[in-house]
Amino acid sequence: MSDEEMPADVRSSLGQLLSNARQSARAGDAETARSLLETAGTVAENKLPDGDRRDRLRHGCSAAVEALPDGELAAAYVEAIERRLPDG
Repeated sequence: MSDEEMPADVRSSLGQLLSNARQSARAGDAETARSLLETAGTVAENKLPDGDRRDRLRHGCSAAVEALPDGELAAAYVEAIERRLPDG
C-alpha cells in the first residue's frame, strides 16, 4: 500500500472519529474530544503505512489536542485534518 492509499474502513473510522471530535470540541466537551483525537491518532499510527499522510494525521490530532480547551481552535485543526482525508 502506498502512502496515498487508505483502506475504506480506515478512512471511515477516521472520518467518524474526527467528525465526533470536532462536534465535541465545539460543544465544549474537551474530555470527549481529547479521547476521540487520541484514538484517531492511534488508528493512523496502527493502520496507515509510514509516510507523509500518517505523519500529518498524527501531527494534526496532536495539535488539536494541544489546542483544547479552546474548542473552536481545536475544531479548526480537526477540519484541516478532515480535508486531508481522501474522499470515501
